[in-house]
Amino acid sequence: MVGMLVWAAAGCSSVVEGAAEPASGQEGLFDPCKDIPDSVLEEVGLDPATEEVDIAGVEQPGWKICSWTQSGYYVIVFSGENSLDDAKANASFTGFETLSIGGRPALRFHSASDPDIDRCYVGLDVSLGSIWIAADAKNSQQQEDSMCSIASRYAEALEGALPRCQWPRSSPRRRPVVLPAGGHGFSPVAASCFSPPAF
Repeated sequence: MVGMLVWAAAGCSSVVEGAAEPASGQEGLFDPCKDIPDSVLEEVGLDPATEEVDIAGVEQPGWKICSWTQSGYYVIVFSGENSLDDAKANASFTGFETLSIGGRPALRFHSASDPDIDRCYVGLDVSLGSIWIAADAKNSQQQEDSMCSIASRYAEALEGALPRCQWPRSSPRRRPVVLPAGGHGFSPVAASCFSPPAF
């Protein structure tokens, strides 16, 4: 069955086009490999040709992951159903610092098993999940800047291309709505998710 489906909830929506596929639990998540335009990557100094999907091409349940290679490190964007509160509650992570990225609350942290901080994360909450931007040193190569500074810099540079909401398939708040033929589609994360919330 080919068609277009809109999942709408509380002012955020997404559109998925194409043939129906078995549920993987990741539909509705922001997909950094597909949803960040090459023009944005080039603007922030990343080469789209170095893109790698998932981790060594292996899909990670509950996550959409994309990475790009720089001379001494990787830039990785993770999109998942887990919130930043989940990260704070996870003993695998430590060193939490509160930041503001593009006017959005953010959290910087690293793995508890990485005392040299060869990989640093900057996380942004989105509705029903979070998006993490990481800088990961290649073979523990020393850089002029720390991995946390690099991760923060890319989080700032990419923030405008990152949504404020997403609706993972497992969300009970989603409901399907079929668009009429000829309806206009967006990427899996609707344009309304990129606008600041109205107060």
